[in-house]
Amino acid sequence: MPKWLQRLLAVLLSWWLLALFLEPFAAINPIAHPRALIVYILMMSLIDFLAVLLPRQWPWWLLLGCGATIGGLWGVLPLKQPFGVSWFTAYLHTFTSATEKFVQAGGVDVPTVLSMTLVITLVAFLLLLTVVVRFYPGAIAIVLSYLVAVHIFNGSELTIQFIQLALVTGLMAILHLYADHWRPFLLGCVFISGLTLGLAWLSSATPLNDQLANVSIPFRDRLNQRGFYAGIETYINGPGRTGFTENSRVLGGPVYDDPTPVFTATSAKASYYRVAVDAEYTGTGWQAGAEQNQSMPLDGATMRDSAATIDYGPATSTTLTFNGGKTYLPLPYGQLTFTGGQPDPTTDFLLNPETRRMQTTDQARFQRLDIQVQPKQISAAQLAAATSSRQKVASRYLQLPRTLPKRVRTLAKKITAKATTPYEKVLAIQDYLKSDPRFTYSKTDARRTPSTRDYVDYFLFDSPIGYCDNFSSAMVVLCRSIGLPARWAKGFNTGTLLGGSGNQKRYVIRNSNAHSWPEVYFDNLGWLPFEPTPGFNDPATPDENVTPPSPSSSGTESVQPSSTSNSSSSSSRMSASTVSKQTKRQSRPSLNRLNWLKKSLFIILLVLLLISVWQLPALVMLILGIRLGSTNFSVRYRMLLRALRWVKKRPVNQSLDDYAQAIDKRLGQQAHMFNLTKAYEETVFGNLPVNIAILRPHWKALTKQLVHDRYWWQRSKKHKS
Repeated sequence: MPKWLQRLLAVLLSWWLLALFLEPFAAINPIAHPRALIVYILMMSLIDFLAVLLPRQWPWWLLLGCGATIGGLWGVLPLKQPFGVSWFTAYLHTFTSATEKFVQAGGVDVPTVLSMTLVITLVAFLLLLTVVVRFYPGAIAIVLSYLVAVHIFNGSELTIQFIQLALVTGLMAILHLYADHWRPFLLGCVFISGLTLGLAWLSSATPLNDQLANVSIPFRDRLNQRGFYAGIETYINGPGRTGFTENSRVLGGPVYDDPTPVFTATSAKASYYRVAVDAEYTGTGWQAGAEQNQSMPLDGATMRDSAATIDYGPATSTTLTFNGGKTYLPLPYGQLTFTGGQPDPTTDFLLNPETRRMQTTDQARFQRLDIQVQPKQISAAQLAAATSSRQKVASRYLQLPRTLPKRVRTLAKKITAKATTPYEKVLAIQDYLKSDPRFTYSKTDARRTPSTRDYVDYFLFDSPIGYCDNFSSAMVVLCRSIGLPARWAKGFNTGTLLGGSGNQKRYVIRNSNAHSWPEVYFDNLGWLPFEPTPGFNDPATPDENVTPPSPSSSGTESVQPSSTSNSSSSSSRMSASTVSKQTKRQSRPSLNRLNWLKKSLFIILLVLLLISVWQLPALVMLILGIRLGSTNFSVRYRMLLRALRWVKKRPVNQSLDDYAQAIDKRLGQQAHMFNLTKAYEETVFGNLPVNIAILRPHWKALTKQLVHDRYWWQRSKKHKS
């Protein structure tokens, strides 16, 4: 093959590799000037191609390559300036500033200037590796690593890309066979081809894929908490980042932590902070009720659950200090008395009684708020005796869409079949979501709900991987399915303890602490929060903060919590959860294991097939040598001749002795094939007996030579040898 044709094919295969890289990259980081990028790729390809044909002019090609790179940067990042020194200065300033902000923010956002610079640099590097250096495994490894990262971290379906990469790898291997040092590359390509085919299979839902994802969750969660994905992973529909949002009509898909602080809470203990509640479930998410804002002053005002008729505990001080100010007000649970803050609490504020959302009347931002918090005092006896009357709450808290699949209602009845009281039913649903091993908490692995599917139904039965929105929505829908009034609350969890002691503990609440949870209605007790999301615990949840009847007073409720009761209750639920988990694990069918075994065997057979094609003559020689005897020597020798066609094709008019000598010369100037041929001729034409003991060492030595043969692929070049 001519050198120019070989390198031209390398250019075409490089374009294929670049396409495999750019397609998922553009879905995450949209390219504003794709035509300019295409022109840049063509220019760099032409420069690298000419540099190979005219290697002595490499200084000029290097200069042209640097110029093309700068031109490509201007094409994709014009910065509203013509090409010249002014643009280059602006680019350096923008790049430096963006890099500093990116590093300081801990990877919260990846500016366009950084992502496009990465693309331009990578294009030049991949073309250099494939066309000039011909280090194909390096280029393949770069693209493969990126596809694997996008598949694992972004949840993208890349089966077609993995298959294409396997094809490109195979074509590059064939192309590289014309080079001198082909064996290490061929071994690497066989390995990479098998790996890519395996990844193509793993890109679908398999037990191994789930296991790998589960194992890597802690590591990926740490990266996510640091904001590693917040700027890198952006979908076409907009950024999926954690943080409080007013619009919850469409839920689902992965979200990526934004560590930006929202406010700081100074209080005696940690708390959940509710911003608003939504009542209407649409099948895709939640939407708030009608705007019914009421004007009220905060100074000295008291907010409490109007549906509750129970006592509240002693007051503790809580101060909320907002970072940059906020138009919404996150509030802890309990009876709240506002004592001061910024803006002035004596001014009027707007409260929506439906959503419980509070905001300023003049669009002023909350800077600080001082609150006296009194938690609800709920005893274990009250929870056990609590009822949940549908007539005492609005029908919207029982609303479910007509399109909700019946299996959701069936599941709710099944979960609560053994529960007798409303509270036990709520706990059963909570424990099912929180403890069942099928459900996995992950922000990065959550899948987007198909447009034709119900959000909760898809999570419960098809894709049990998600975060707070999935678990809380599922619990609300399950509660409503059995007639328990429930609503969806959103706000922030407890945040991170910064320091302090006593009543002056300081907690920082970030955008990454945005959270959602269900609230369930009980007669006289009002709306109580619950926590079905694994790994989270709301201090206000009744099963975490109940008080038993006081032993010294039979008719009154104690305001002092009993740790004994808490431990006992929690222990019993823990035991039930553990037993349930073990039972579920043991009762899982073995069908998945059987399918996994079949697929594993298929992969092994595929690898063996590739190896056998590569080492066919040596493999045939090895098999024929098993139980080689005087009676079957002639038959096996003729089979050996057919296999040796892969090494060197025998001309029609060539004798066996000459062919044997050619094989021996090809394999190392030995006489093993000649001795075997001589024995065959004596047996067939002279009817002489065969001494297998003498021939066996020649047979084994010839097998080893075939294993180490470097040129069997050159059978088509016999005239050149």
